[in-house]
This record gives sequence, C-alpha cells and structure tokens, in this order.
Amino acid sequence: MRYSKAIKEIRAFNRFYTNILGLVDRHILDSPYSLTEARILFEIFHNRNCSARKINNLLRVDEGYLSRTIDKLIKQDLITKKQSRKDKRVFILSLSKKGEDEFLKLNKASEVSIESMIDHLAPDEVDEIESTMHRIEELLTRKGGSQAITLEDISIRNTMIPGDLGYVVYLHGLLYGIEYDYGIEFETYVAHGLYEFFQNYDQKKDRVWICEHDKRMVGFLLLMHRDNNTAQLRYFLIVPEYRGIGLGKKLMELFLDFLHRCHYQSAYLWTTHELYTAASLYTRYGFELTEEKESNAFGKLLREQRYDLIVG
Repeated sequence: MRYSKAIKEIRAFNRFYTNILGLVDRHILDSPYSLTEARILFEIFHNRNCSARKINNLLRVDEGYLSRTIDKLIKQDLITKKQSRKDKRVFILSLSKKGEDEFLKLNKASEVSIESMIDHLAPDEVDEIESTMHRIEELLTRKGGSQAITLEDISIRNTMIPGDLGYVVYLHGLLYGIEYDYGIEFETYVAHGLYEFFQNYDQKKDRVWICEHDKRMVGFLLLMHRDNNTAQLRYFLIVPEYRGIGLGKKLMELFLDFLHRCHYQSAYLWTTHELYTAASLYTRYGFELTEEKESNAFGKLLREQRYDLIVG
C-alpha cells in the first residue's frame, strides 16, 4: 500500500483526537445528548429553512436512524417541525426555545472544553495548531473541490491484503456505535465472523468486495459459502459520505451475479430491525423476511431479522 505509514498515523491521530474530545462516549460534554443529537441541534441552529434531507446530506447517517433521532428531539420539545410553504412534501425543522437554550449550553461547554485543552500553550503554538488544521482541511477537500463523488470514482477489488480485516472490524465498531449505539459486543461479533470467513475461505465459493476511494476503504461486502449450496451475505457497510451514490445497488448486483455464476440455490443474511434502509435494499433484490428474534447480543435490546433469497 502506497501510503501505509500515513494511513497508520492518521488512524492513530483519529483515535487520539476522538478520545480528547470525548467522542467515543455515548454522551458528549457531560450532557444527555449523543454526538448525532448535538450535531442535529447545531445544524438546525446554523441553517435557516433546515429540513431532514439537508441534515442527512450534511451528516450522512442512516435515514431511519436520523428520522428516529429527530422524532426523539421533537418529543423532548427541543425542535419543532412545520410544513414548508413552497413544497408540502418538505418539513422545516427549527429549534424551540428549550432547544435553543440547550444548544447554547452545549456550545458554551464545547468552547470551555477546547479552551482548557489549549490553555497551557503559547500563542504561537495555538496559531500553529489553527494553521495546521486549515491546511489539513484544504488538502483533504482540494481534490474535486465542490464536485460530488460519483460511483465512477470508486474502485472495487476482490482480493484481501493485510489490514483489510482489521479495518472492517474497526469501521463496523465505529459506525454502528455512533449510528445505532451498539456496544463492543458487536465489534467482537464482526471480528469472530471475519476470522471464520478467513479460516474457511475458498476462492471458488467465497468473495469479498472491497470499495476504495483515494486508497481508503469506503465500503465492504462479502459472500460466504454455507452448507446445502447456500451463501450468506455478511458485513455490508458503506461509510456515510459515500451513501446515496448507488454504491449499495452496485454491491448487491455484484453479489447476485457471483451467486448465479456459482450456481448457489439460495442465500440469506442476518440484520436487525433498526436497519430500515438496508432492509429496503435487500427486499428490492428479492430477499424476504423469514425470521425474527429478540436479542441483546450487541449490547442493547433489539430484534435480529433473517432474510432469505431463493435463486431462480
């Protein structure tokens, strides 16, 4: 890998920085709010005529999760929802008086927290941090400027290289922790399943699809052979900023193509009731819900769901 050292350093810095800001905690700044909830309040405060779609474009989180979070904030009397005069299909979100007060408290706490973090530094050192942050933002957003990422920008490979499995575990633990509040149990579940996949890997029966953009993994899916000429779909994941460009549909088409080429008779997958968007995609390609069971295997109470597909 061309930038393996840089990738390791950036990942190490990400861990350091999220720890400093307390972003790995369920709640931030000693408040009752999650990171996503705080970001929603922030975006509504700073954006007039803010809709759920606009927030989703900014945050790139699962639509179902975002909808549930907004409903929760409405019930807590933090935000209000009003139908747009220009488009009756759109609802405009605003902060209530209580919501604005809560946001201002969060904002002040954030300022105090950051000030305490840099208070011991000399003025020129603070200036150096500020200029370095501006430079990092400039470099990482320079390619394409405001040009949107398209499906053609993504490369997909089918061979695994050192670091892939660990990074897939990391992405699942991070994203599902942030978006669905899954615990460390889910990360260990993914790690165990990937180990099982690697131990039983057969290149004629199994397949991985590793999606990359600028040498960074942005999506993942695997097909794992099972008994009775059945395949299992596992670990379907797309990082937030690459959702909505057709990558999920592309991966499903690649999965089904390999399924047919290998003459599998059926396929199945396990998911949870909270993953509405993913379930919609599965059913669009012929999978049907066949089983549900209550579970707390991932650190919270939820319903695990099995979807099956008969290959015609």
